[in-house]
Amino acid sequence: MAQQDSKNTHLSDTATASNSSNSGMRQSGKRLPLPKARIALLIIAALSMLVSVCGAIVRSNLQGSWLALPSPLPDMHGALMVFGFLGGAIGLERAVAWRAGSSTHPVWGFAVPLFAVLGTISVGVTTAIGRAPLGRASLIPGTLWTIALLILCAVYVGVWTRQRSHAVVIQFLGAAVGAAGAALWACGLDADILSPWWLMFLVLTIIGERLELAHAAFVGPLVRPALITATVATVLCLPVSLVWPLVGYPLLALCFAALLVLMFAYDTARKTWRAGGVTGFMGISMLSAYAWGLVACCIWLFVPYGGLGADGLWWDLAVHALALGFIMAMVVAHVCVIVPSIIRRAMPFHPVLWTPLCVFQLGLLLRALGTVRQEDHIWQLGDAITIVGMLTLMASVITMISLVTLRRRKRIASRTASQTQPQLQTHSLQQTQSKQQTDVKQKQQHQLQNKQQSIRSTISRPQPHDPFVPDLKRHTKRSASLPAAQTRGLAPLPYISAVVCIVLVATVGVIGTHPTWAMSADEISSARVQQSASHADASSNSSDAASLSSAVTPTGHTTTVQIGVDGMAFTPNNIEVPAGDTLIIEFTNSGDQIHDLVLDNGVSSGRISAGKHTTMQVGVLSRSMEGWCSIAGHRQMGMTLHIEATGAPTDAASQTHTQHSNTTHMNGTTSGTTPSVSSADLAAQAKTEQAYHAAMPAYTGGDRNTTVRKATFDISKGMQQITKNLSREVWMFGGSQPGPVLRGKVGDTFEITLVNNSDMDHSIDFHAGDDAVPNIAMTTIAPGKSFVYKFTAARSGIWMYHCSSSPMSLHIANGMTGAVIVEPAEPLPAVDAEYVLVESEQYLGADKSSADANKIATLNPDIVAFNGRAFQYDAHPLTMPAGGTARFWVLNAGPNVPLSFHIVGAQFATVWTEGHYTVRNNTDVVTGEGPTGSQAVSFLPAQGGFVEVSIPKQGNYPIVNHVMSFAERGAHGMLQVR
Repeated sequence: MAQQDSKNTHLSDTATASNSSNSGMRQSGKRLPLPKARIALLIIAALSMLVSVCGAIVRSNLQGSWLALPSPLPDMHGALMVFGFLGGAIGLERAVAWRAGSSTHPVWGFAVPLFAVLGTISVGVTTAIGRAPLGRASLIPGTLWTIALLILCAVYVGVWTRQRSHAVVIQFLGAAVGAAGAALWACGLDADILSPWWLMFLVLTIIGERLELAHAAFVGPLVRPALITATVATVLCLPVSLVWPLVGYPLLALCFAALLVLMFAYDTARKTWRAGGVTGFMGISMLSAYAWGLVACCIWLFVPYGGLGADGLWWDLAVHALALGFIMAMVVAHVCVIVPSIIRRAMPFHPVLWTPLCVFQLGLLLRALGTVRQEDHIWQLGDAITIVGMLTLMASVITMISLVTLRRRKRIASRTASQTQPQLQTHSLQQTQSKQQTDVKQKQQHQLQNKQQSIRSTISRPQPHDPFVPDLKRHTKRSASLPAAQTRGLAPLPYISAVVCIVLVATVGVIGTHPTWAMSADEISSARVQQSASHADASSNSSDAASLSSAVTPTGHTTTVQIGVDGMAFTPNNIEVPAGDTLIIEFTNSGDQIHDLVLDNGVSSGRISAGKHTTMQVGVLSRSMEGWCSIAGHRQMGMTLHIEATGAPTDAASQTHTQHSNTTHMNGTTSGTTPSVSSADLAAQAKTEQAYHAAMPAYTGGDRNTTVRKATFDISKGMQQITKNLSREVWMFGGSQPGPVLRGKVGDTFEITLVNNSDMDHSIDFHAGDDAVPNIAMTTIAPGKSFVYKFTAARSGIWMYHCSSSPMSLHIANGMTGAVIVEPAEPLPAVDAEYVLVESEQYLGADKSSADANKIATLNPDIVAFNGRAFQYDAHPLTMPAGGTARFWVLNAGPNVPLSFHIVGAQFATVWTEGHYTVRNNTDVVTGEGPTGSQAVSFLPAQGGFVEVSIPKQGNYPIVNHVMSFAERGAHGMLQVR
């Protein structure tokens, strides 16, 4: 490395860390000025880390409504951390070392951190201007980060021409892998499948750095060639993991594990972790790093597809075991060396660094526990703790630098106060200091000229307090041959590196121009689903095959059919295949949202994103078959497929295999008998549940004077307990159903960030805005993606919002609805109590299932409820003072039946509905006659308004939908007048 000239006089991590205390001094003894340009680049890299942390908060569904992060920033969480933060810091440190180690002092190496920073800035600019989908938003930053890493490769080539070593080659290969990974991301490949590429850039850089810092320990004729072999093998496995992940990830795990084991076997950390101070801290940090790296290897080796697909928890654990457990632990271990080399200021070790290290370990352990037990709340807790660890690391570094700065200022102040000697004595003192500085300079030059002798003398005469004494004694005899060990086998390394680079360039060229050749995360998930279905179906189909084999003879011919999607239908939706042929279905999702294709023999495509393709091996067709899309409600919308087995015997053609459709859970259909529910059961359950907060909420994103109101809705799934023995699956905006109530006034702008943390497509439609183009604003939000919906509230009222994905009736019935209250520009009169009630309907499927789409079509709900739960305000009454005035904002979210809002024993003094008053302060607004009032207000689905009521006497006043059968199904509450 470029820093070798200054580092090779130190044989231990302790010596290297101690040397950082002299950082910032010229050879003359004068203090170097702060490198402001470097610090500015480092600050931008740190800001990239903060944005990445915010993205992690949003992606992990931790933020609630306080953090609104524009799309697609949450999806760029990993890229910002790898290339913006760590890549920028690495580039800056390498540029400093490259310049310092050369007699010509080249500055072009600083183009690495410059382009890394430009890539980070471009993310913000792209987000602010275009808010383009991730596939396009990755183009500019991905290209800039690729350029930065290519320049870093050139830096390593320059270092190699000056000082050849195995460490330089490993770091060069790491930079090459990073450049290839950034280029593939710029071409539009998923960040998930590129994660190993990005992480290996950092891992190989760290391994090369460890080999450089602890070079005295890596002694042996085969150690360094073995490290190169393992590194090259690891890099070559990365392209395999893209096109053949089922094989690629186990191979990657084995090669990478071999590399880690070699590093662990020779690293000085095995001996130094028992020591105190910085030596022990670095040893423990590095040992934990190797352990977490092996955890990632085990997951990639033993979990199919490395954990990608399915629920993704194993994949997440593998990625973060490397990113946090290995990489960040190594960064924490060496932070006292890295930071001083950049800012020219000492940063001695302080025990505060134990805090981020311990926080990282705790967070990763909780992630692992949540993954093993498949419990999201434990996993989320671990994620939150690791986020705290990142912030703690930044705070620790700032604290350590601040402490050093304060101590220095105190010393300067003390020295200044003591300078009371006459000017002559001062001049004499300056001459003395000048002579001392000259002596220091000569001494340092002498040390540089005799550095090899200094190394050997350090080995032969170790200090008693040096924790490396036992390890150094063991290597004393071998140290004489150290240069030969370090240079053995260097000749073929340029050729090996060239071959690896050719493979990487070819991979970028081929996969970048043909991205479908790489298996995306969605396709891997589909493959796992299809594989599971095939295994599950094997036993049940074996008897069918035996019984039909005599009736249908395999022809040996293969029929391949192309199935696409047009709107909410398969195209074609009726195909004919000769009986006995082997059927292969090439299924392309040519629609605009996620779909799948499930056949009645259990073969499934898995969920396929729009524009993606998969191949389904159906097998020998012995009978006619039925297929459908199992996404909630899609089958009911007409997404069915009929496969006619022509020429099959009548009994075989008519035989039906319905066991899979009857026993397999399919969202939006009834997969069993729906348990009956009674009003008594619903009311009893309501008493045990916390009621939805019906009181008028505070203004969204500020106070009444706020004009731009921001909020974040996470889209998720959950379970709602309906009765003691029955629960239903709900789909939610903002973690509740109905979703959060938004509040503002006429003229306000709302910016709502939606983050889809569910496993299916969703979207949103805000009725409160008339300036959002439906085909743009109501776009489909794929799982794991985010979108910002922006509208201006031009008119007052209570407005509905809901999921606009098909079938809308099913998404609304599953809870994906809510209210936006837009008050007039002039405030409404103050009242004593103010509530929001959203009525909705529930069409129950089987236990733990989502709504039954067939029931929805009958317009006959099982439950009608205010704010999502039947009879909850009977169990937890709303209140108002006797003689006071209460205002009720009411919205009928539907999806189907009307609402006749009534409060038993009361009359409405003011009624405002759908844009106008009918009664105001007991006066008819049309005729001016009064006193008058209203007994009930009718709202069709998606209509709303508010009523005001004054009740003089104390008591309990029922709140009902006066379509009484609906009140008896749950649209009933109590107003308690006190």
